[in-house]
Amino acid sequence: MEYFAATEDDLRAEVQKLPNASAPSDWNIANNVLNLAYAFVGTIAVGFIIYAGIQYATANGDMNKVIKAKNTIIYAVVGLIIVLLAAAITFFITQVLAGAGTEAA
Repeated sequence: MEYFAATEDDLRAEVQKLPNASAPSDWNIANNVLNLAYAFVGTIAVGFIIYAGIQYATANGDMNKVIKAKNTIIYAVVGLIIVLLAAAITFFITQVLAGAGTEAA
């Protein structure tokens, strides 16, 4: 029994050293909001790609519909690339700024 009591005390001491998980930092909140926005916009871009693919498949040789569908696909893919680049840039920036805040003086 003494072994378990010592282990429990050690565990409690280690838990006290952990950061408070119930209070997220400002960086975590901002990162979560941005990730949600990127996921939402990315989903819309994929939806437009699917929509344009259906338009293209049902164009039946009408060149105006084909051109419109191709342009929609191009714009949706460009938008998706912009969203992915924005996500990568903000991930990099938050990692650099979060790392700068934790450096020892």
